[in-house]
Amino acid sequence: MVTWEDVDTLAGRLPGAEVGVAHDGSPAWHAGRHTFARLRFDDDGRELVQVWTGEMDTEQALADRRDTFVRIDTFRFRVTAWARLDRLDRRELAELLVESYDIRGGPRRRGDVGVDDLLG
Repeated sequence: MVTWEDVDTLAGRLPGAEVGVAHDGSPAWHAGRHTFARLRFDDDGRELVQVWTGEMDTEQALADRRDTFVRIDTFRFRVTAWARLDRLDRRELAELLVESYDIRGGPRRRGDVGVDDLLG
């Protein structure tokens, strides 16, 4: 189980990642001008993290995990997923953040910093 504090810790280890706010004022992390992690809440007040991916079959791949990934929106070139933080572990969160950082800010920005570096 992780919280938004874990998002802050892990995202803060990505090169050039900047903490900020989304357009609605919610906490968010940015890679350049693009948000790659954003705090959301479900109807019960549970913390969710919104992340992005380029894996266009994400909805099908996560079909059996809808209790964790409560919203998945597929667009033309990317997918956004909302995941319940209390159902993720640190490694899965780190993997989601790295992938989201790459799709939103570009993998060159990240360099050779990987999941294990975030988990440090």
